[in-house]
Amino acid sequence: MGKHSKSNSKNFRENDDSIIDKKPIGKKYNIAILIISAIALVTIILSLISVIFPALIISIIGDNEFLVAYEIGSMGIPLLVTNIVIFSFLILHFKHVLPNVIETKIKWIFSHDLSKKNSLIFLIIILGIYIAFTVNELSIYEFTQYGDFGYVEDTLKIWPFGETDIPFLQEQSSRHVRMALFVASVEIFNNIKIIPYLASILLLVVTYFLTIKFSQKNFSGLLAVILVIQSTTFRTYDTIAVYENFWVLFYLLSIYFIFQKPSISSVFFLSSIFSKSIISLMLPISIIITALSDISKNKKIFVIVSHITVLIISFIIFQVSDSVYENAIDIDVDKFWIGFTTLASNLRFDILLLLLLLPVSVGLFLKVKNGDKNSVSLLLLLAGTIASTSILEMLTNFAMVYPYRYMPLVVFFAISASSLLSKK
Repeated sequence: MGKHSKSNSKNFRENDDSIIDKKPIGKKYNIAILIISAIALVTIILSLISVIFPALIISIIGDNEFLVAYEIGSMGIPLLVTNIVIFSFLILHFKHVLPNVIETKIKWIFSHDLSKKNSLIFLIIILGIYIAFTVNELSIYEFTQYGDFGYVEDTLKIWPFGETDIPFLQEQSSRHVRMALFVASVEIFNNIKIIPYLASILLLVVTYFLTIKFSQKNFSGLLAVILVIQSTTFRTYDTIAVYENFWVLFYLLSIYFIFQKPSISSVFFLSSIFSKSIISLMLPISIIITALSDISKNKKIFVIVSHITVLIISFIIFQVSDSVYENAIDIDVDKFWIGFTTLASNLRFDILLLLLLLPVSVGLFLKVKNGDKNSVSLLLLLAGTIASTSILEMLTNFAMVYPYRYMPLVVFFAISASSLLSKK
């Protein structure tokens, strides 16, 4: 009896932290979550204003000499019509006035799932089809596709110890993880595109598993992969070295390992920063996701402290190495608001994302109101990607906002849209 009691006591102590995390959310805590989620939703809505009225935000901040503030953009009408139809359908669904056949189908979609084995088989098939249609792009000389590849070639000649006065080469050279992977790709495969391409494939795999982690549904993981592959932005840069997906992959892994293996999450966060420094702006989002997770309290503290330490170390390395970022700071508050207009133009070919971003975001917010912490995380990841682009615009005139900077949004949109089909 005594031995049995000690065993139970030991098990209780080992699981004590997880029990604390599963206590009901307090009222004040819940209000704070709703406020944070509401700010995230407003951020997303603000970015969509320029899809309907491309010149409105720029006109408001004063630069309106040749602009018509309320001129509707090419995607304005499709966005409005699509969203009116979707929200009307949802209202009818929640009021239970849809035909029984449709209601039955909706319930079936939310309640049914694929087995883990069948889901993995479908994943392999999807990846196989994707690879079959894209592998031929590896033979194309990248300089004929993007002139900026010349900077990568020049940087490879001087990295890691060479010096240069050219700002673009300094910036490229400071991204050590990225450059190391480029060197490995050239040395191992004699083709700089191979490892970036493998990173894109791995990005799809991580998207699959992270979606399952958030939704607890295998089918959602497959849907997320398909949504990423259909993205024009993803398919434009998936085999490209100069605009590779290393930074997105590493950040996604850092999020995944918060749940799966917290002790190594910060390693991937560090790798993402030294692949592309803009990802450091996502630190507050990573901290909130960690705080909302169901890992133990001690692990939460470790993840948060290690992430902050990583950012400090990165900052010190950039300072010591005389990085170009030190001289690139040029704060212009007006550009923060202009940054919200970049989504409409940069993702104009990602029609599905533009049309469904608002319904998906509202769906996540409704799940937040019902107490779903995963939806908080996803809503913040969507808004964080958009806000970080605006912050970058405000802080520096060194880097232009190109479509590839929205790759995290493409991935997080796919995960969010698919997670709405979860059983919860």
